[in-house]
Amino acid sequence: MSNWWKRRSLKLRLTLWYAAATSVGLAVFASVVYEIIEHRLAAELDRQLRIDFDLVEAQLDTDASGKIRWLVQGAHGEEGFARLSAWFEVWSEEKQLLFRHWPVREADIRQSLPAPLESSPRFDTVELEGALYVRLMERPARVHERGVILRMFRDESDTRHALQQIVEVFVLAIPLAVALASLLGYFAARRSLMPVMAMAEQARKVSSESLSERLPVPNPHDELGQLATVFNETLHRLENSFAELKRFTADASHELRTPLTALRTVGEVALRQGDNAPALRETIGSMLEEAQRLNDLIESLLTLARLEGGKISIKPEQVKLAELAGEVRDNLSILAAEKQQTIERTGDDGMTVTADRLLLRQALMNIVHNAVCYSPPQTRIAIHIADRNSQPVIEVTDQGPGVAPEHQQKIFDRFYRVDKSRSRAEGGHGLGLAIAKWSVEHQGGRIELKSELGKGSVFRVILRSA
Repeated sequence: MSNWWKRRSLKLRLTLWYAAATSVGLAVFASVVYEIIEHRLAAELDRQLRIDFDLVEAQLDTDASGKIRWLVQGAHGEEGFARLSAWFEVWSEEKQLLFRHWPVREADIRQSLPAPLESSPRFDTVELEGALYVRLMERPARVHERGVILRMFRDESDTRHALQQIVEVFVLAIPLAVALASLLGYFAARRSLMPVMAMAEQARKVSSESLSERLPVPNPHDELGQLATVFNETLHRLENSFAELKRFTADASHELRTPLTALRTVGEVALRQGDNAPALRETIGSMLEEAQRLNDLIESLLTLARLEGGKISIKPEQVKLAELAGEVRDNLSILAAEKQQTIERTGDDGMTVTADRLLLRQALMNIVHNAVCYSPPQTRIAIHIADRNSQPVIEVTDQGPGVAPEHQQKIFDRFYRVDKSRSRAEGGHGLGLAIAKWSVEHQGGRIELKSELGKGSVFRVILRSA
């Protein structure tokens, strides 16, 4: 049954749910209405029985022999009182019948009711012969100081007939109401799901070549409109991701092609100069440099792939920024010395943060390495640790050429270089700052750049407090 239900369309399932809910609601409504009407009719009969009791009790008397008699005389003899409103019996406290006034003659009564069970007041519904249901009231009364039990009757035929008509109306009306509600529910579901069908039709047309397509948003304020808006936002992100992937693939292909071409060219030159040992050694050295540069590029690409694929988990710990900055300075001091540069560490020595030490170290290494590469010889690079608005900050200041405002946001993109004419040996592969940005942001921090052409740059790493 569950498989059958799952294979049905949402429109049909909504219609069936609507029909089921309507059926249950109407059934409950009919039951409540029936109970209320039945209770009201029974209460009305009981009220009429109390009135009959008062009238009959006042008109009962005893004759000279002590028998119970009824004082009322009609214009047509005793038949004039053969009415349900005067249908009663008088019983003694010893449960003996003293007087009976029924709408039928005594001889025609085939099945009389038993004696009263108790002398306390009670109401009940009993069935007489011929499926005749009557409402009965038994209550103690007094006739000339004589205690008796007066039993009053009222025919329930009209009441039951009215209730039966109500049931028949409900039996006929409820299926019609459910059918009408189901029909209206079907059209309402169909109309409500038309935007979904339009979105599905449009979504079928979307492919990797047409990510610029967007779903229609008929009403941005309702749930379907919000769904379409979210889907369009997802398409926008996918479009950007695909564009970034294409650009990344093209840039990676270009970056890989360059060292491979250099290796091939150097190798071909070496083959033509096979008898010159010094030239061969120089060629092999150049090839090893290109191979190392190619290996660094591949390692950077793999690092980015692992970072963005979530394969590198963040392991937070307490990190002393002064010690971390000292490690970075010591590791890059040899590279800086080749350009007669100095790397200084200043600032708060006791500041700590909660971060992944390896990722934060790699980010700082990339930023300082970038400063070393782009700064001219005999300049100073400073790593300063400070507190800004209760947030730990690592500032890397260089005396390089600076970054123009139009490039300051783009330098964190992969393979982006401000100066396209710089060689890859001098300028790297354009992946270091992208890795640094990812490493910092995924630990709750951010990187800011303050730079001016000809006056150097300040890379500011703002971290979360410990």
